[in-house]
Amino acid sequence: MQRLPISEIDTYFVNGNYPIEFLFYYKNALNTTAIRKALRRLTTAFWPLFGLYENGAIIAQNYREDDYFSETKYENTFEAGGDAMALWERYKDVNPAEMHGLFFLHVLQFKNGTALVPKMNHLVGDGYSYFYFLAVLAAMAQNSFVPFKKFAIRHLAMPKLNRTPLQPFQFRNQKIQQSLIYENFRIVNETVAKADVASALDHLNGEHNARVSVNDYLSAMVFQKTYQAQKARHTGQFTLSIPMDVRRYVPQLGAKFFGNGLQFHRLTLERAALNTIATEDLALKIRKSVPVVDSSMYTQYLADLEVKISKSEEHALLPYDPATGCLVTNLTRMPLPKLDFGGGAPSLSFPLTTGKNSAAVFADGDNFLLRLVY
Repeated sequence: MQRLPISEIDTYFVNGNYPIEFLFYYKNALNTTAIRKALRRLTTAFWPLFGLYENGAIIAQNYREDDYFSETKYENTFEAGGDAMALWERYKDVNPAEMHGLFFLHVLQFKNGTALVPKMNHLVGDGYSYFYFLAVLAAMAQNSFVPFKKFAIRHLAMPKLNRTPLQPFQFRNQKIQQSLIYENFRIVNETVAKADVASALDHLNGEHNARVSVNDYLSAMVFQKTYQAQKARHTGQFTLSIPMDVRRYVPQLGAKFFGNGLQFHRLTLERAALNTIATEDLALKIRKSVPVVDSSMYTQYLADLEVKISKSEEHALLPYDPATGCLVTNLTRMPLPKLDFGGGAPSLSFPLTTGKNSAAVFADGDNFLLRLVY
């Protein structure tokens, strides 16, 4: 039986919280038979998705379709418009809260198209891994008359599964601290013109001879908005947490690494500073605080995490603490064109994942979309 030890970063997600879940709506109905067949074909190459977590490792399981796939047919049409909170309420429970394994795909058939709702336990991988798998699944589900094309797709997309390529790590069976579940929150979408961001960055980088990125600037905006929305409840420091994808900086991981190729970067500011700092100055501060990442530095980062893990009988590493800060995830490069199952890319992608004081940044034509959860 295959057994894959989890990494130091994976331990952030052993409590099962923060699953990655989106709803993708397609105007053209999708061929469910082809999707089911593609799913079965990928159970070997992507076997950790279909495994179970147990005592510090992901354990392979035999594939049983009912444990990972479901289909529901509706007699009504899919309504994509309206309030974000209403859409979330409508579809947040279509997947089981407690999955048998680490992945589940629910297909919703409507009179005017199909919605796919893939849910992945964050323990098995990050957002990059989520979309990597879905892109391969889509390619495998498309009709093709080219001999051996699907064999070639599966071979070329074969992921790197070793989760500890830089140093060995064994997570001991500690008591797991559960993060708080916040029942009361609201989802707010705000748009920011790309031209306005570009103009601000041109001025900022020209004046300071800096390399402040779009992500730095948008993270600064989210940091301020999240804090301002609830500053009456915060009397001390407030922390911004940013998950950084390190694959391109660490060759031992690389583009095909299937797992959590992340480093959490944090910036903490006093309330007084957040009350007065300009967005441009905060973006510059974020850029200056971002650490250099290479194989050596990332190995040290993992070693430091291992020390923190080993010092406590109760494992308490969390991506962020909603009581004292916020988390910002950059999703401006979602590969939606690659999620074409044969009838075109999805016309709507809607995140069902929510976390108090979390935010996601999307690209939306000439605008950026900030999805804020307060």
